[in-house]
Amino acid sequence: MDTHSDIITVTMNPAIDQTVFLDRLQVGSVNRSSDFHRQPGGKGVNVSAMLGAYGIPTTATGFLGIENPRLFKELFESRTIRDEFVWIKGETRTGIKIVDQSSNETTDINFPGPAPCLSDLQQLREKLHKLIKPGCWCVIAGSLPSGICLDFFQEILVLLKTGGAKIAADTSGEVLRIAIESGADLIKPNHHELAEYLAQDLPDIASCTAAATRLQREKVPHVILSLGSQGALFITPEMSLIASAPPVKVISTVGAGDSMLAGYLAGLTTGHHATDCAKLATVFAWCALENAHRDLPSHAEISKRLPFIEVRPLSEISNCLL
Repeated sequence: MDTHSDIITVTMNPAIDQTVFLDRLQVGSVNRSSDFHRQPGGKGVNVSAMLGAYGIPTTATGFLGIENPRLFKELFESRTIRDEFVWIKGETRTGIKIVDQSSNETTDINFPGPAPCLSDLQQLREKLHKLIKPGCWCVIAGSLPSGICLDFFQEILVLLKTGGAKIAADTSGEVLRIAIESGADLIKPNHHELAEYLAQDLPDIASCTAAATRLQREKVPHVILSLGSQGALFITPEMSLIASAPPVKVISTVGAGDSMLAGYLAGLTTGHHATDCAKLATVFAWCALENAHRDLPSHAEISKRLPFIEVRPLSEISNCLL
């Protein structure tokens, strides 16, 4: 079996994440970093990286700038990621992540990326047409770069669905709305993104649960709803669950949601039960929160952590504010 094509990730606006650690962020003052590092990022790239670290090969595509390829090429080689990116003129953008270690809050500064031209868009269409096969999962994640209209995004979704792919969408705003209306099979918003999509307040777990359950019943087979420190809802055709990790020493929240999606897909594509998928997804997110480089520990360490994940039916949870 060609495992390279079993999971495809599409990242149209990737970035080189430069994470800066401060003892305390002081706005309007000189801040001195206690540590920093740079690594290739973008939501789909992060999913591929975490799956590769777990031993599941993926194919990654989208748009990357041809002028600063090194970090991405090193990642692809080390994580068994098949590179099917369209390499376009310019540099892949930078994203600055400022981690305030006193509050464990992360401030993002996202730079604009290079804009693909019409021939670049056509290359992506052709690549996806060749890569997709019935039943494969295609993760389409992150924002759209300048130069890409919503019509093109919808066209890509139609191409994927027509080819028989299952779509996992991890995005927000109008792009999330189009993904849902175009037949996404899995979405992973946080409660703020879901509230924006529904144009209603979701102040507590009860309202989040009701909204996510209704969305799963009416439109999307798999809904993962991140609730921050409260854990995450996993609402699937088999069952509806809430999963949470034990108290975590948070180093950085960057990429934790992408890691959760990677863990869920790792379980789903290897035949795990819904409960085990929720546990594996939560362990992946737990590991990302404790490691600024978004590395995974060994399979043995992951197995040790799985029993510490609390998974309960939604009917058993008590309501609280978010």
